[in-house]
This record gives sequence, structure tokens and C-alpha cells, in this order.
Amino acid sequence: MNPGYFGLLYNKLNTLAAVYRMMVLKLRGLTIGSGSKIGRSTCDWPNKLIIGKDCDIQSGVDFRIWQPYNEQTYIKIGDRVFIGHACEFVCNSRISIGNDCLIASGTTFVDVGHRFSPGAAMNTQETTSAEIVIGNDVWIGTSCAVLQGVSIGNGSIVAAGSVVNKSIPENQIWAGVPARFIKNRA
Repeated sequence: MNPGYFGLLYNKLNTLAAVYRMMVLKLRGLTIGSGSKIGRSTCDWPNKLIIGKDCDIQSGVDFRIWQPYNEQTYIKIGDRVFIGHACEFVCNSRISIGNDCLIASGTTFVDVGHRFSPGAAMNTQETTSAEIVIGNDVWIGTSCAVLQGVSIGNGSIVAAGSVVNKSIPENQIWAGVPARFIKNRA
């Protein structure tokens, strides 16, 4: 038997599986624009996920919604956005990604945290939550963490491995743990 035959058969089966996955997600309420594709991803509440046109979301992306019955809670992804393998979205309020963004593999967005008052166990303390907003034309390097309450302005770049715990203005390059201003984008 020709080894190329098995490769062709494998690709056709993968294509059929992707169509089936997309159909199931749409039946469960996913809003997705034309030309967008999603690899094997986790999304318990697809009705809280809005994906624009011509997006490429690779396999292994995890979309977690902690307040699925709150109408104000959602993850919104603009048009022409690339999200790499193994990214994680932990959403308790809102996470918005603008148009034309590149988000590299292993990046985590977390819009929720905990209070940390002394005298009480951490697991008994109140949670906090604040929206994350990513502007248009933003590039976030691999293995970054973007934390609650952060906005990243249009045209900005975040270097690989950075922890973004405060907002970044437009057209700037930031890097580090915690992320700091490096220079303006020319």
C-alpha cells in the first residue's frame, strides 16, 4: 500500500472532524465569522465566545468562562486574529481582542484574581475581576501572561515571556517580569 494514501486519508478524516467540531460549537451557540477556523480547543460555554472573520485559532486553546450565566461575561476576538497553540483564556468578566492581532503559543489571559488580606486563608478570600482589552494590531510573544484590568494599546508589542500587570499605551514595546517599557514602536 502506498504510504501517501494513508496521509491523504488522515488529512481527509481531520478535515471532516474539524467540520463536525465547528458544527457542534455553532449548535451550542458559538458566534464565528466567515473564513475563521478553530483547531481542537476546549470551550465549555461556546455561546459566550465571539470570533470575528478570517481568524486562525490553533489546537489546544482553552476558553474558560467562570460566570456563564452573567450576560456581561464573554470573550470577543476581532477579525484576522491568530491565536497560537496552548493559549489560555480565563474569563470572569470580559476579555476583548482587537483586529489583526498575533498571539503566540502558550500565552495566558486571566481577568480574575484574589484578595490577599493577612489573617485569612487564601482559598477563603474574595475574588477580584477586571476586563482585559487588547487593541488592534497587537503582537503578544510566546508564553506571556496578561492579567486582570490590563489594556494593551493599538500597535503595541509584548516580548516573549512577559507578565503584563499594567496597561500599555499605543505603539510601544514592553518586555520583562513584570513587563516594562522598552521603546516606542518606530
